[in-house]
Amino acid sequence: MVDKLLSFGWRFVIVAVMVYSSPIFAGEAEEEKATLVENETANKKDTSSGQEVDLFDMSIEQLMEMEVASTATLTESKPRLVPAAVTTVTEEQIQASGARSLFELLDIYVPNLQWVRNTWEAENMGLRGIMTDRDDKYLLLVNGRVMNERTHYGVVSERDLVLLKDIHHIDIVRGPGSALYGPGAVSMVINIVTHNAGTFQGTEITSRLGAVEEFYSTEIRHGHKFDDGDGGFFGYAGIGEYRGADKFDAPLIVTRDLTGMADMAIPAAGTLEGDPLLHPSIPNDGEAYRNLPPLKFYGEITRGSWDFWARYTRGGKQFPWDPQMLTSDPYGWGGAWILPYVDPGYGYQQATTYIGRLTELGERTNLDLSLSYDMFDFERQVHTWILEAFREEKYIGKAVIRHNIHEKHKLAFGTEVLHGEYGNRSPGWPHSETVISQIGSPVPQWSTNMYSVFGEYQWNINKQWTTFLGGRIDDHTYTKQMLSPRATLVFTPTEKDTYKLMWARSVRANYEEQLKLAAEGDSRPEKLDSIELRYERTHSKNLDLAATGFVHYNLELIGWDGTSMQTVPIATQRDWGFELEAAYHTDNTRVAVSHGYTKLYSFNLEPGAWSYVSAKDFGYGDDLARWSNHITKLTAQHKLDDQWKLDGSMRVYWGFPGHKDFSHYVHDAYASGGWPDSLAAEGWQRSYRTASYLNLGLQHHPSKNLTLRVDGYYLLGIFNKDFNKRIYGGNNPFYRSHAPAVALSMIYKF
Repeated sequence: MVDKLLSFGWRFVIVAVMVYSSPIFAGEAEEEKATLVENETANKKDTSSGQEVDLFDMSIEQLMEMEVASTATLTESKPRLVPAAVTTVTEEQIQASGARSLFELLDIYVPNLQWVRNTWEAENMGLRGIMTDRDDKYLLLVNGRVMNERTHYGVVSERDLVLLKDIHHIDIVRGPGSALYGPGAVSMVINIVTHNAGTFQGTEITSRLGAVEEFYSTEIRHGHKFDDGDGGFFGYAGIGEYRGADKFDAPLIVTRDLTGMADMAIPAAGTLEGDPLLHPSIPNDGEAYRNLPPLKFYGEITRGSWDFWARYTRGGKQFPWDPQMLTSDPYGWGGAWILPYVDPGYGYQQATTYIGRLTELGERTNLDLSLSYDMFDFERQVHTWILEAFREEKYIGKAVIRHNIHEKHKLAFGTEVLHGEYGNRSPGWPHSETVISQIGSPVPQWSTNMYSVFGEYQWNINKQWTTFLGGRIDDHTYTKQMLSPRATLVFTPTEKDTYKLMWARSVRANYEEQLKLAAEGDSRPEKLDSIELRYERTHSKNLDLAATGFVHYNLELIGWDGTSMQTVPIATQRDWGFELEAAYHTDNTRVAVSHGYTKLYSFNLEPGAWSYVSAKDFGYGDDLARWSNHITKLTAQHKLDDQWKLDGSMRVYWGFPGHKDFSHYVHDAYASGGWPDSLAAEGWQRSYRTASYLNLGLQHHPSKNLTLRVDGYYLLGIFNKDFNKRIYGGNNPFYRSHAPAVALSMIYKF
């Protein structure tokens, strides 16, 4: 590790000297004046007056009283009245985190969000205990446009990319969101809001280099307002190389002795319980799929009431073998080992275009029209074969009318049409021209349509009471009509206190692939009924407090059924829990802490079904297999002076009791069947203990245009790598630890 750090340091010094000696930096290095936060102007049109308002000229009190559009509402509302628990991650927080992906960023900042590994699919994120083997329980948006892949997996793109400088902020709506954004918004909605000509002007270059978990990236962004002030252009381009951390710095730990048999050779034979797996073909942790450079391009033009943007991303990751490939018969698949070995992983590319127009129909009414197109190529490779390779294309048309009936009554309603074409042949990207389904047989091309209507009514009854009523109906080619109603009552007895009672139902249709294979016209959708109570208090100008209780989460779960080997309705899952939040902030310091608790109280499998989600229905424990019941998150930023700032974050996953219960169930099941092997030795404990992730960063601002940063990641692993472990989902007690690592960043704005 020391050699890697020294090599990395020399490369960074050489790059820094070259840049500093260039004409661009001549004279800038001598400037003493520095600021830690750029004074970017974010403009908002006041729909009642048509005038632009500079938000930086407004007080906190004025901002809190200003009615704005929100990711969590269709009608404009004061921020304290928004009918949801919303976490906003700003550009400054993104930089302060040093995050190398959305996985890492959201894991740092979002209460009760968790992230686990996977050996058959892409890695998984979940919220409030809702997480299965694919990320189909939430929606990922860019500027309000859904980016989910619909054929097989769900949210794939954007999350793994180290390229983040196009982002102005991210809103995370914690809880059901189908009433606003349609099927798929079961557990949460993640809305990436990009920069535009109103929030960024000038040109900026960012270079980052990472050691131990090795990566390199360069990003450039440019914003320009038109001379007449009516719109502008924003452009962004980013390219990277992600080599990841090797098997010594990021060890994959086995949980039983791996031994071969006389008639076959197992690649991991001889590895003992608790040892790292050191076979030469173990990929680096975080390594890019097929070592293709991650890419992101974005361009946006705004002019008057028109908005046009286009976006392209390419990414993907490799992951290690499934442990069953390493075990002996009759339980394992060692006999099926085929050489030459091909690194498993997933890769994608996505291209999206969007055009929209916001038209004022009167002083109280506006019409929002948009059209968009999306192309998504996806490939998934598992061990020695390509299991998925396809292209999907989606066309979306949307119209929303917002009308302020009265100062106390607001109404919004709209319609959306989605046409999807699936099973298309991907033109050799990145590797295969074969269209393959999840069950290993070709699927012919097909298309589906979904027609939607939705609306929201907001009634400000008086100064203390506000109600929101809304809902959405979606009619898909292969499902029953999907209804997503919601209702919220907001009570503000004082200027400091806000109470919210929220009821909602969210739905999700099964994968397009599965719906086509089932050939059913009325497939049963997934459905979540929820009741939430939320309390928010602005205790003082420096201290904010919040508490959310999701007292009833009833999920009719669709997931992978190990009996039928299909993705079908498998169980009814019922959870409850809470989230506690506190944020202290002064001119120089910000500290935020959250604690989330999730408890499974009922899990009833469908007749004959078998699921990885929990072993409760098998009589083993009463917890979720892929979840840490308690999770604590702490972030802190402190401005040392005008040039220096210190950042840090800590995440603690307080053990995995459901993971332990499921492993014990699997162990006993195979032992009772007379089979010699299980994935974990009896009495194994290390996988189920606490995981703790500590990051620290130091930022230096030597001139008004130059920013330098150094970030350290997963630093407790220096003392014990088990602190850095991140579990694999399902019945797999193996884990892989993140490597303690460092990264250097250099940002220059012209």
